[in-house]
Amino acid sequence: MADMDEDTPIASLHPQSLEDNDPSDETQDFRLLAALNSKSGQLPKRGEKDFEPHGTKHQDGILAASREAMHDALAYTRFHNPKNHIRGFYYGDESLKRDEVVPAELLQGLDEDHCVVVHSIKGPHFKTMGKSPTGTKSPSLWLLPEEALYLVERGNLDLWWPTRSSFIARGDGEENGGAEEQPESSEKIDDGAPMSLQAAYAMLIGNDGQRGKVSLDRYTVYANLKRNGYVVFRAPEWDPTKPGESHKFQVVKSQESTSLFTWLFDKLFVDAKIEHPPYGPLVKPGMYRSYNAIYQQIAIVPRHKPSPVPENPSPPAEDPYRVVFHLWKPTNTMNFAKTNPGLPDFRVAITDARTTFIPSLPQLTSLLESTPWDPPRADMSGPTKVYHRLRHGWRNVVLAVVDQGVISYLRLGETGFGEEKLSDRFDEGSIRGNKRGGGAGPGRGRGRGRGRR
Repeated sequence: MADMDEDTPIASLHPQSLEDNDPSDETQDFRLLAALNSKSGQLPKRGEKDFEPHGTKHQDGILAASREAMHDALAYTRFHNPKNHIRGFYYGDESLKRDEVVPAELLQGLDEDHCVVVHSIKGPHFKTMGKSPTGTKSPSLWLLPEEALYLVERGNLDLWWPTRSSFIARGDGEENGGAEEQPESSEKIDDGAPMSLQAAYAMLIGNDGQRGKVSLDRYTVYANLKRNGYVVFRAPEWDPTKPGESHKFQVVKSQESTSLFTWLFDKLFVDAKIEHPPYGPLVKPGMYRSYNAIYQQIAIVPRHKPSPVPENPSPPAEDPYRVVFHLWKPTNTMNFAKTNPGLPDFRVAITDARTTFIPSLPQLTSLLESTPWDPPRADMSGPTKVYHRLRHGWRNVVLAVVDQGVISYLRLGETGFGEEKLSDRFDEGSIRGNKRGGGAGPGRGRGRGRGRR
C-alpha cells in the first residue's frame, strides 16, 4: 500500500473549473505506452486514471501494468533515420583537445566553448544554431555545449568520440573539394565511438565559466526556451569569471517640442518650485479649478524619473544578476540571419532559487542599466494604455528563477509611475463636463407663445 499511496495523485477536495485544469499537470497512464513499437515510434495520447486507491487486485494489476509499460517505453531504443542522420564529434578537454587537433586557420572567429563540430548540415535547426569559422570555405559548423546537448536530447544529433584519423579524413577531405581522403591501406577508417546521452550530459554539463561546459541551470532555461520556439544566443557577459562591462549609455534626443513658447511656459508654470510651509496644510486654501494644481502641492515624496543617461550610474552587473541570453520571438525566425540578428526582443538573466538571495536594489539597478534604453512605443500612448506602458517600462529584463528544474520567469522593468499624470485625465473630464452645450438662446426657449388663430 505504500507504493500505491506514493504513486496515486491526491484528488482535490473541491471541484475545479476547466480553466484551472492544466493537462500538463496530469499524471500519464503508462499502460498506453505499450502501443509504442519500432514501427510507429509515436507516443499515444493520455487516458483516464484512478485517483483513489481501493485495495483491490484489479487496481493492483492496473498499476503493475502501468509500471511495466513505463519501463518498456524508457528502455525503447531510438534510431537515427539514415536520410536525416547528422553526426557530430566532441572536441573537449576530456577528449581530443580542439586546439591540438584542428588547425588554427579552421578556428578563426570561434569561441573557446565551441567544442562540437558537424560536417554535414541538415534540417532547420542549424539556421539559428552553430557558427562557422571565418576566412575559410569549410562547410563545418561548430556548436556550443548547450546547442549540442539540446540536439542530442531531441534525437537530431548523433554525438561521437573522435579520433585523429576521423578528423583528418573528414575535415581535410571536405577542404579539398568535399571528397574524403582514402587511407593507403584497405582498412576502414576509425571514426571513433558513439556517445550516449548520459555521456553527453557528463561531458557538456559543468560549472559556469568552465571551458566547453554549461551549467545545468542555464541549460535548463536554454532548452525550455528553444522548445517554445525562441531563438536563443549567448549574451556578451556570458562568462561569470570575467568582470562585467561598464555601462554604455546612449544619448537619446528628446521628442518633446523645443519651441520658445513651450520653454517659457515650462519655466514659469510647470517647473516652478512649490515651497511648503513648516506647519499647516499642504494644500493652500483657495479656489482651484483643476486637480493638477492640487496634486502638485501634495507631491512631497521625490519620485524616480527614467533617463537614458542616469545621473549616478551604477557599477557593472555581477553574477548571477547579469544578462546571459538574448532572445528573438518565434515570429521572427523566418527572416532570421545569424550574421545579422538585429536587436533582441528579450534579455534573460538566470538565478538559482536555492543558492541565491532576493536581489537588492543596487543589484537590480545594475542589471537594468546594463540593458539599452527602451521607452514605451508610440502605439502604447493614450489614457487606455497605462498598464501597457507600466508593464513595458523604460528598461526591462526577464529573470529566470530555477528551482530544481522548475523555471519561473519574472519580468523586471524600470518604470516611471510618476510619469503617468492621472490628474490630467481628471481635468479633461471636468472641463468636458463644464462645457455648455448648444442650448437655446434668449427668446428661443419653449415658453408660452401665441397660439394659432
